[in-house]
Amino acid sequence: MRWLLLTTLLSACGYPVEERTGHKDLETEVTLLETLDTLFTREGLQGSMVVHDVAADHWYHINGSDLDVGTLPASTFKIFSSLYGLESGIIDGPEHVLPYDGSGQGRPEIARDLSLAEAYHMSAYWYHRAIARQAGGAVIKHWLDTVGYGNTDTTGGFDRCWVAGALRITPLEQVRFLERLWRSELPFSERTMDLVKGMMVEKDTLGHVLRAKTGWAVVDSVDIGWYVGWVEVEGGRGPYFFATRLRTEDVDHPTFAVARRSITMAVLARIGAWPDRPLQEPNRGM
Repeated sequence: MRWLLLTTLLSACGYPVEERTGHKDLETEVTLLETLDTLFTREGLQGSMVVHDVAADHWYHINGSDLDVGTLPASTFKIFSSLYGLESGIIDGPEHVLPYDGSGQGRPEIARDLSLAEAYHMSAYWYHRAIARQAGGAVIKHWLDTVGYGNTDTTGGFDRCWVAGALRITPLEQVRFLERLWRSELPFSERTMDLVKGMMVEKDTLGHVLRAKTGWAVVDSVDIGWYVGWVEVEGGRGPYFFATRLRTEDVDHPTFAVARRSITMAVLARIGAWPDRPLQEPNRGM
């Protein structure tokens, strides 16, 4: 009944929908064709998005054929990196500061000593590379395998596999990983998971809490951009878990960075998971 009501509502609001039930990993789906046409193509981007409304056990997707395709996680890996870094004792909390190593990637805002929380929100690659190097390849592989994160492949360098190596993760795997974190079902301590969940908060407004992470990698001259996370809503709805992924061959695309968030938040607003207000783009994160 909820599915039929939602379909009717979206259609009445001018958003055509197409009902589908055939994806091998999803029981119920709704494809928002108008959203795909107006939000992705008007930016000159290819993209997909998947959303899971947990309370209703209801899935939505845009470009469902892309949901099982793995790509580099890029900086969305920093969620996982923060978890194993804390659990391994390499860092002791969000305020743990690591000394700047001199490799700021041309970004002056991260060319300084940073805390874990700052490195997370500013998407400082050097900080998480330092965590990886202190942990070592065996520790990282142990946690990748134990969690079952993506394809768990560290080929290409354990300290860079998420941006330039062989590690791959799909949009559906992103959502399922985040749901396990929200439920505290990952193989980390309650303290570790609570600290990371607290650090992930990007916006708290009007009874909606957004926990999220961006990601950006370049593979064979193709930019790949992620925005993943979830929205908690007062009143028993949701939470709504999402994974948005964009692609473009235009390495100088003018709106690629902001489109990761703007497209995501527009879709979430249309399905009632977020207030119908724009989300200001924070510091550019990779």
